[in-house]
Amino acid sequence: MITIDLWFVIQLVASGLAVWDAILRLRGKRGTSALAIAELILGGLLLLSLFVSLPAIITQFPIALLLLIVLLLLIFMRGSRRRGGAPTITIIAAVLTAVIVLVRVGWLDLPGV
Repeated sequence: MITIDLWFVIQLVASGLAVWDAILRLRGKRGTSALAIAELILGGLLLLSLFVSLPAIITQFPIALLLLIVLLLLIFMRGSRRRGGAPTITIIAAVLTAVIVLVRVGWLDLPGV
């Protein structure tokens, strides 16, 4: 049974937006971007980890940390022209993923989470 609380919603929205942004980037003219493929895989794994118990080495923290790094690279290494993917979706996904990482490390305490 799944309990829907604030933590579940934050993780669901962050991983869903990351997958959506990766699909938008891959549907562009240059659909072979390594960062977009990594974003799709990590976002899918983070989404999957909400519903399925993954092996101990693949927990939500390393997936979220790697996804945050990929999202930040996509934000800051954006080319001179737009290659698919909305920057707003990427920024929102990065902020929510940063919240996930900071809560897991213990540097951010959200009441009720």
